[in-house]
Amino acid sequence: MPRRVFKSKKITKKKQKIRLKYILYILGIYLMGTLTFNYLKNHEISISNKDIFSVLLSDTNHVIKKDFDSSKLINNFFKLFSNVDISKPVTALDDNIASTIIKVSSNDNDDYSNLGELEKVSKYIEDPNPEENLENPIVYIYNSHQLENYSANNLEVYNIKPNVMMTSYMLREELKKYGINSLVEETNITELLKVNGWGGSSAYRASKILIEDAIEKNKSIKYFIDVHRDSVSRNYTTTEINGKTYAKLYFVIGLENPNYKYNMEFAKKLDEMLNSTHKGISKGILAKEGPGVNGVYNQDINKNVLLIEFGGVDNTIEEVKNTTQVLAKKLSEYIKSDVDEA
Repeated sequence: MPRRVFKSKKITKKKQKIRLKYILYILGIYLMGTLTFNYLKNHEISISNKDIFSVLLSDTNHVIKKDFDSSKLINNFFKLFSNVDISKPVTALDDNIASTIIKVSSNDNDDYSNLGELEKVSKYIEDPNPEENLENPIVYIYNSHQLENYSANNLEVYNIKPNVMMTSYMLREELKKYGINSLVEETNITELLKVNGWGGSSAYRASKILIEDAIEKNKSIKYFIDVHRDSVSRNYTTTEINGKTYAKLYFVIGLENPNYKYNMEFAKKLDEMLNSTHKGISKGILAKEGPGVNGVYNQDINKNVLLIEFGGVDNTIEEVKNTTQVLAKKLSEYIKSDVDEA
């Protein structure tokens, strides 16, 4: 007669406890995840454009501590599943994340005549390093269309709306590395338009006033860069070079300026220099004239005035930063060679 096997009630109860423990763990993770994502969905984390931009400029792992530092549970859970530390905005700009999370806008309105609508998707950005507007600037950087925005992809959790003003500040910082002092125009052009009762179509009229004022106050300025961004889709404004993604540059020259040939030569030279080491980073030169366009773009003020489009509406600010680093190097080389020839 075979021997009967008796199961220990203690062992059975122990297994049941372990199973219950695992179930509670899984349930806890599920609940924590649900609460976390519902929180992030319904609450905007308060970090200013100025703060996130300071991180971009620093090139460090600087930690921004804000009033959400106490939310360690949310931070740790978010970091566990996305590799993004919400207490360190710079981690949201990691190349690997940027290359895998791409959200392309298909209905962006690039019509600058409606300031009210533009202010809903973009806003004026204060200078994160105002002390960096150094004495005796050689380059004057400004944005006739300050509210032209970039993709908020990877930054949505921070309620960040990057725009072309960020690009101007980055370009200034990069030029400084090569010993080129530059001045970024800080005047809020939208407010200037409103005060004068002008619409968005008068943006170049407003920026011309600021350019002339800057020249009057800074006799050292020799080069002028009007920073914009394109409105076409991402596949036309992005390139990958040696595994790194860049926002493409596009030079715009107004042919209705009687001295446009000088500006054209400036643009041609920079275009050649850029593509000589980073082929495809510049799309070339767009010459504009005729009905429906400005045709001058304030390029009649000086022979060294350029309107440059840095990427497009779907580019991330990290891709734009990569491009400013390349342009700053080439622009500094051009300026130094131009000075030597003078």
